[in-house]
Amino acid sequence: MARTASPESYFAAALRLLAGPGLPALRIGRLCREVGVTSGSFYHHFGSWDGFVAALLEHWATEEVDRPLELVRRAEVQDAGERVTLLKGLALTIPHDAETAIRRWAGTDAVVAAAQQRVDDGRRAAVREVIAPLLDDPELTATLAEVGLSLLVGHQQLHHGGPAVDLAAQLDQFELLVRTHAERCASRL
Repeated sequence: MARTASPESYFAAALRLLAGPGLPALRIGRLCREVGVTSGSFYHHFGSWDGFVAALLEHWATEEVDRPLELVRRAEVQDAGERVTLLKGLALTIPHDAETAIRRWAGTDAVVAAAQQRVDDGRRAAVREVIAPLLDDPELTATLAEVGLSLLVGHQQLHHGGPAVDLAAQLDQFELLVRTHAERCASRL
């Protein structure tokens, strides 16, 4: 008897494969074995490989950009500085190894590259939205958002498979940078 699986179970398996053995392991047969279903189930849900890739990328963007930003927006935290702390904590939950593989995949696939760009743009905008209330300078806000995104992407690229580096400590320094600029902006008022 065939087991049924939700699209989310395919997405979770795909991200595990990307984080582990990497893109070469992300194939229909291997994915179905990971989920414990037949390829017929895969085609029932997605229709084709391209349909799966589109759905996976949409899921990834929703889970890693839209959902965290919505959590920050809905948070009971009123203090803008605490919203920065909350966003920093959410950055630690990103599946960094899977994202490193997606970024590499984006180098060879235009559809994935477009999705990667949307995720980067969404994250940049999210950081701007969260830090803007602390600063009175849109140019500084944009620059710091770029620094934050660069920190995240740089961490994924530089430390994938290499020596462990404490991302939390790096994000603490980014938060300190934002708060220092916020204090300077407040003192000018």
